[in-house]
Amino acid sequence: MAHIVCITGGLKGIFNASLALVQQLKLAGHRVTYASPYDFRDAVTAQGIPYVQLESWVIQPVDPPMGRWKTRWTLRQRQQQGVNQLGVHRFAQTIQALEPDLVLIDMEMTPHIMAGVMSGLPMALLCQFLSIWKRPGLPPINSHTLPDSDFGIELAWLKNGLTTWKEALKQRWQRMGLDRRSVWGCYARQIGYPFPEQFGFNQWLIPYGQGTLPILCFNALELDFPHDPHPLMHYVGPMVYENRQEAQVTTDTHKVLEQLFEKRLTQGRSLIYCGCSTFAKGNQHWLKKIMEAVANRPEWDLVMGLGGQLEIDQLGTLPANVHTFSWTPQLQVLKHADCAVINGGINTINECLYLGVPMLVYSLGHADQNGDAARVAYHGLGIAGEREKETAAEICSSIQTLLADESYRERVGKMCDRIHHYHQENRAAQVVETLLNRQSAQKDNPHLAAIGPP
Repeated sequence: MAHIVCITGGLKGIFNASLALVQQLKLAGHRVTYASPYDFRDAVTAQGIPYVQLESWVIQPVDPPMGRWKTRWTLRQRQQQGVNQLGVHRFAQTIQALEPDLVLIDMEMTPHIMAGVMSGLPMALLCQFLSIWKRPGLPPINSHTLPDSDFGIELAWLKNGLTTWKEALKQRWQRMGLDRRSVWGCYARQIGYPFPEQFGFNQWLIPYGQGTLPILCFNALELDFPHDPHPLMHYVGPMVYENRQEAQVTTDTHKVLEQLFEKRLTQGRSLIYCGCSTFAKGNQHWLKKIMEAVANRPEWDLVMGLGGQLEIDQLGTLPANVHTFSWTPQLQVLKHADCAVINGGINTINECLYLGVPMLVYSLGHADQNGDAARVAYHGLGIAGEREKETAAEICSSIQTLLADESYRERVGKMCDRIHHYHQENRAAQVVETLLNRQSAQKDNPHLAAIGPP
């Protein structure tokens, strides 16, 4: 039995996925401790998992108001203040005190990863994205580009690289050296970590200074475009924690939902789920357009979860078949849904596939959502719509297609079977065992590389 420490930075999607990973590791006989700079204590200990609170961290350093010339002359002082806000000075000592055999850490916690590597912690990364690297036949994950043109793929990567380069220069100028990349680079120099100055010509997640640490990817390889995976990337399948607690969901919400589920079974009604991102605020005009799309279909029921981003009364008068809640238990609703209208976040896509629900995806354009939507459409798991262009009538037509065309549900069903195969194999636990064996072998033979793909 190994002692494994699992660390995430605060985003709800990867936190929920990590709980499923922890559950799988515990069933495999390992002892797991959870740690985070975000306060997850109640949610974690409720699952019977030991928890360690890390020092809080600031992803985007805060700069007090000051004149531009003073900003320039105080650069070193300001960058040091930014480094102090990263919450990493006691990180390695805190984790070392737990005596872990392996640390599994959110790959976007770059400063913590640098601190851990320089302290000799045995580490592997947790990734909620599909492939972040440039590989033959694979466009960047933030692009709508399909793998049908090598020239189009090269152009997409060129555009991605130029965009990240331009954005880096813009941020450095606007923040006068207190942008995230500059502060992280300052910390790297202080501890002697080789932090690369790179842009997105060969890799999507920039800046990426994690070296050759192995990665557990919380996705199915089959969901991506066909390609030869990067050797560091280990696809362990979607991590869906079915027993998670949804503290924000009220008793009244559960009662209304149970009535809707019963009506679907007894009256043959179709249930459509629309979930708003908890990361980006829902657009009132857009949500009203979805409501309009279903208003004239009395045989449909639309369940809309606002993710705590909007007040229900901001949407005006609701059609009789639209049921809107500040928070919904997403997994519970998806178990009964006939299709889902979503923003393209990979965690929601994985939950739809895990439960066999076809999707109508309208990307917000945030992070990897464009590429996720393109992959859903490419594999015939749903329809990728155009958020800004489509009318309520066109949205209604797409929903009708998903409900009537059995081919979508058949393809989703096949992908669902594949995803559950990852779980039946305990793929995540298998990869962790491989990493532990490699770590053990490295201790016995110091000439072996401690960091790298198993």
